[in-house]
Amino acid sequence: MRTDSLSKTGLLFMLMLLAQPFCPGASADTPDSQPGYDQVTAQIPLDLAPLGSVALARLNIALHNARQAAAARLCGGQWSPQGAVLFRQGPVVAQNPRQAVGTLSWHYTELRQAGTLSCAPHSRAAFFLEMSRHLPAWVQVRPAGQLTVFRQGEAIVPAQKAIALREADRPR
Repeated sequence: MRTDSLSKTGLLFMLMLLAQPFCPGASADTPDSQPGYDQVTAQIPLDLAPLGSVALARLNIALHNARQAAAARLCGGQWSPQGAVLFRQGPVVAQNPRQAVGTLSWHYTELRQAGTLSCAPHSRAAFFLEMSRHLPAWVQVRPAGQLTVFRQGEAIVPAQKAIALREADRPR
């Protein structure tokens, strides 16, 4: 009886471990908690892509073209290697229309291992800023080691949130 109970517990534990990467929010390794990786976030409008596979194809084509344009401008046309994909979520239809800039859209997030760029003397941030100039408004990119996100040639600093309030700062 005890062996049967242990095997059921072990099986349950194994299933939880296997299912964890597929459950959103199941891991602490979310994009916001991993500033050491290149990040792509997209909100692809449903009217541009009726299916998730179409949304992913449109995103990959846009990223490829933007990367090629940035490499041509900053790196003398020399292609810079991309790191391996470490985390991918989506495309899934955004549940909250406000999150998706007022319309329903496919939400996609990707983390990549930061590869070495062949663009001396340009920084990784300069490359991603240039790349963002060639991307549609529904795509944001963030280079490894940066908190700043780039969209259409503009730097967007994420909103800062207070972790704790001192007694003197507490509203009365």
